[in-house]
Amino acid sequence: MVGDVVVIDASASLVDAAVTMKEANVGILPVVSGGRLRGLITDRDIIVRAIAEGADPATTLVGDCATRDLICARPDTAVGEAMEVMAECQIGRLPVVNDEDQIVGMLTLSSLALRSSDESDALHTAQQVSKRSSKAA
Repeated sequence: MVGDVVVIDASASLVDAAVTMKEANVGILPVVSGGRLRGLITDRDIIVRAIAEGADPATTLVGDCATRDLICARPDTAVGEAMEVMAECQIGRLPVVNDEDQIVGMLTLSSLALRSSDESDALHTAQQVSKRSSKAA
């Protein structure tokens, strides 16, 4: 699990999100409001949901373009269970939240593969997630 997760407030602009992504060298940011996880915004979301639709990224709020239907893990979620969820949902990142919906980490394919004792499970998860990626291309 990646523990030091850079987040952005839902009231920030898309330009702020893009700058934060560049500075942190990430393509996704958890979106928070009042300290609680409210969504996720990706570099692709900024392009597809805002710029391609003619929205002004300087005035459009992150919260307006973020994905809100979240699938999250808890700190005690087992590696195998997290990998299964990621494979079934074809997602490459899984936010980890506590009981107050505060983000405490992010599970990634690479972090799970390093912790998995079953290489075939890690490979299967990566293949399932890549199916979604190839459909989006």
